[in-house]
Amino acid sequence: MGEVAFWKTENEEETRKRGKEFVINLCKGPALVLLEGELGAGKTVFVKGMAEALGIGETEVRSPTFSLIHEYLGNPFPLYHMDFYRLQDWSEVVDLGFEEYLEKDGIVAVEWGGKFLSFFPPPFFVVSIVIAGEQTRYISISFVEGRT
Repeated sequence: MGEVAFWKTENEEETRKRGKEFVINLCKGPALVLLEGELGAGKTVFVKGMAEALGIGETEVRSPTFSLIHEYLGNPFPLYHMDFYRLQDWSEVVDLGFEEYLEKDGIVAVEWGGKFLSFFPPPFFVVSIVIAGEQTRYISISFVEGRT
């Protein structure tokens, strides 16, 4: 796993902008993106920025904590926003049809994806957001390459 970006943000707007930059400059296409960070770290805010890069209105994006999956039609591809906070076992992830989303041509963004890190098939990105102050966040992005 290699770090590909590290940012410090001072407010939600900067965190959202980094999510947009991530899609435009690093992700650039269909991918699996696992987001880690404690409650209130800004995972959903980061995903709002990702959505904006795909032409999806930021007001459309909301945390899928209770519905588990939200699908957004973006351009040039869709965004599948998932939240695994309430899931306890990998079998629950499989029952959601998660693997089918990986076969679709889109970005799959999973909040609390770190809970099941060893189960995800590479390649994928890991976005770790750490609370460093009331508004300050450290965002580290790593890429896990596929097996050769």
